[in-house]
Amino acid sequence: MLPGYTEELTKPSTDVAEPPGGESPAPEQLSQRAVQAQVASVTRAAKAQAGSGGVLQVVHGAKRVGWAAYELQAGATHLVQGVAKPPYAQTGTLDSLESRKLAEGVRYQVLYDRSALARPPQLDITTKLVAMGEQARVIHVAPTKLIMVDNEIALLPLTVTETSVESAVVVRSSAMLAAIARIFEDLWRYAAPFTANQDLDGNELRPTEEERWILSLLASGATDDTIGRLMGFSARTAHRRVRELISRLGVETRFQAGMQAVKLGWL
Repeated sequence: MLPGYTEELTKPSTDVAEPPGGESPAPEQLSQRAVQAQVASVTRAAKAQAGSGGVLQVVHGAKRVGWAAYELQAGATHLVQGVAKPPYAQTGTLDSLESRKLAEGVRYQVLYDRSALARPPQLDITTKLVAMGEQARVIHVAPTKLIMVDNEIALLPLTVTETSVESAVVVRSSAMLAAIARIFEDLWRYAAPFTANQDLDGNELRPTEEERWILSLLASGATDDTIGRLMGFSARTAHRRVRELISRLGVETRFQAGMQAVKLGWL
């Protein structure tokens, strides 16, 4: 889940809670005590309902951001929502954590940027996580990476390089968090459901000219009767053709089909 937050996520010393599968840090990396202190402050921010900690907290350093992402998800009790997009690094630690949280009954809703699934390992991993219960959808271009836990706290990147998230902001319960949650809900509503055999490039199975006309009418809100009348079909044939296109696009509703066709450059 959200592998871009795992850049240089390495094994802590024995006095720090250890996520599985890490490795001993190099000498030049941040001291584990510094990482532990940062993670502890993030955890306190996640649980605090009052006090002087404030609504926002900035986490500096790729390693600290990785630990913050791990700790926030580890503390989830019922829901983790996220947006996955580059930059990417290791994925194993957070993927193992997600599988354990899913087994505990925590729901995962993950929006994947199309480029996220263009990496064959991530496509395979996501397919396995979906089989375990992850709810996954795909969006053409995601606006930002995101982790949001239990509708109480979120983690978003502030500064990013090609390979890592160098700093991130923790947002606790506030009007800002409510706005972030609303944006996620809107993106989720219009995203296409994930399927393992998704056409990630949008080039395969491109529509015929006739199908483009049907999709254009669909995107404009035309009913099956209207589509049939304008295309010279019966309403029954129009309904069948529309359902075939919806299935082919890997979506569930007529509106999603129109949106997905636009995203894929079919219209």
